[in-house]
Amino acid sequence: MATIASARLACALACMLACAPAAAQDARAWLESQGLEAVELRAFENLEIAVASLKGASVREEKLIVLRQGKPVWQTTTKEAPPGSRWTLHLVGPDLDGDGRPDMHVSSFSGGAHCCTTHYVVQLKPQPRLVASYYAGNVGGGEFVDIAGRKAPVLISADDSGAGVFAPYATSYFPVVILEVSPHGRMQFARDLMRSRLPGQPPPVCATPAPALNPWLHERCAEFTATRSRERTANIKSRLEAVKADRSAEKLKWQDYYDAGVTGAVAAELNRYAYTGHGNAGVSWLETVWPGNDPVKLQLLAALRQAHVKSVFAADLRALALAR
Repeated sequence: MATIASARLACALACMLACAPAAAQDARAWLESQGLEAVELRAFENLEIAVASLKGASVREEKLIVLRQGKPVWQTTTKEAPPGSRWTLHLVGPDLDGDGRPDMHVSSFSGGAHCCTTHYVVQLKPQPRLVASYYAGNVGGGEFVDIAGRKAPVLISADDSGAGVFAPYATSYFPVVILEVSPHGRMQFARDLMRSRLPGQPPPVCATPAPALNPWLHERCAEFTATRSRERTANIKSRLEAVKADRSAEKLKWQDYYDAGVTGAVAAELNRYAYTGHGNAGVSWLETVWPGNDPVKLQLLAALRQAHVKSVFAADLRALALAR
């Protein structure tokens, strides 16, 4: 009887093991099976988000993978970022586009001098998909912050389209941009937070708690104080006088103004006007500090217009100028 009971127990245990569902595979097990290793791994509800690279590769090749129960449900390809790009997870879970669904903010960096970062908003539920992307060039930073009264947070970033044109790249002025996810799969200007009521005033975002959360934005907002504005104008006039002290305007070249820091300072001031919706007022301001039709001045205005046309925000700048 004891032998029969033992046999029945062994049979029952075997049946239980055979009939039990297989243990769910986790992200690390799947990555291992593909010859990949996790550079970073985060969990969100029943999802796992991995930045993974190929094991033993001489050059680290990274990709971003979203897995559910150890199986990939979405991953990046060379369409999103070129081979060799590094990926960073910034936020996982918040609703970033105002549709009530969880998203994540990630970015890729392709490497190289002054290049190149792209930011992405990816929907996580019910099915992962790319919602919006924004090519930021050399602007490595970018932070989502909540603004009271808005359905979704906004991204604090900058535009480097004119970097290296008016001043050395390291000292170029990057205008602040406040971005929101558009319904058309791109990051667009949050115009209500960028266009000031009057020329020379700070953008409305400066009146929110956001600058206290973002030191870089805090500094950009401080640039609009009357005292600092007057100091910059006086400094530009002084530099112009120094450049013109020994030669007449028609004998001066772009490099003379560039080396003296005039082109960089003037372009920065004009961008403060343009990126708050008052580009024409900026040109009027320029007439007060650099009157006349100096060829280099006209060249600077043409170069600034070209930088705005080349910007990924060219359409947004036009719309900002027309907004009321």
